[in-house]
Amino acid sequence: MQNLIKQLLESEGLTRKLSTDLALYEYSTPGKKNFWLVVFGEPIITPEIQAGWLNECKKATFDPALEKNINLLIVWNTDSSSVLSSKRVHHAEEDSYFFKKHVLSYTSAELEALYQQVDIQGLAAVFRELITSPGTFTEYKSHYLQGGWQSLLYRLAIKLPFIAVKSFGNSDLASLERSIDEKIQRTDNPALLTTIDSVIDSLVDQIVSPDVLPEDLLGFMGDKLSEAGYEIVR
Repeated sequence: MQNLIKQLLESEGLTRKLSTDLALYEYSTPGKKNFWLVVFGEPIITPEIQAGWLNECKKATFDPALEKNINLLIVWNTDSSSVLSSKRVHHAEEDSYFFKKHVLSYTSAELEALYQQVDIQGLAAVFRELITSPGTFTEYKSHYLQGGWQSLLYRLAIKLPFIAVKSFGNSDLASLERSIDEKIQRTDNPALLTTIDSVIDSLVDQIVSPDVLPEDLLGFMGDKLSEAGYEIVR
C-alpha cells in the first residue's frame, strides 16, 4: 500500500519533503497550498504522538501555511481488526487536534485485487476512467457489504480528495440508469429488485458513513423493505 499511496500522491503533483523521515508531502497550486502527512498502522493518535509528528513536520519546512493546512492520512490494514475498524476510524477522524484527519482502512484482499486492475490497465486509467465506469459502480453495489477492490478504489478517492476523477456526463448517467432498469425488468421479480435498488439509494449516507456497521445497514434495509410491504425474516 505504501507504494500505491506514493504513486497516487506524486501523480497528482504532490512532492515529498526529503528533509524528514516522515512521509510529508506538499501540494501547491496558485492561491492554494496544503500538506499531507502519511502514516501507516492503527489510528493511535494521542496528543503526545500528534505533537511529535507536527514538530517534525515544522522542522522539514519553514512555511507558515503548514500548521493551518496540514492533513494526516492514516493508512490502516484492518485484516485483524475489521470488527472494531468502523468505530476506530470514526473516533480518529472526529479528533480535532493538530491535524485534519483521514483514515483509510483496507484489507490485504482488497489491495491485491486493486493492484491486479492497476497492473492490467495502469494507474491513470484506473483512477481516471475505471473509477467512473458504470460497470465498476454496478459491481460495487452488488456486494458492497463484502468490500472488494471497487470499494477500496472509492475509499481512496474519498480520503484523497485532490485526486482528479473524470466525472460522468449527464448522458452517461442517463444511459446507466436505462441499462439498470432494462436488466431489472428482465428478471423474475422486477418489483422487488426495484424496491431494493431504491432502498440502497435511500441509505447512501449510512453506507458511506464510517460509524455504521454492516449489521446496522442490514437492519436499516430490513426496516425499509418491511415498510414497502415485503415480509422480512430476521
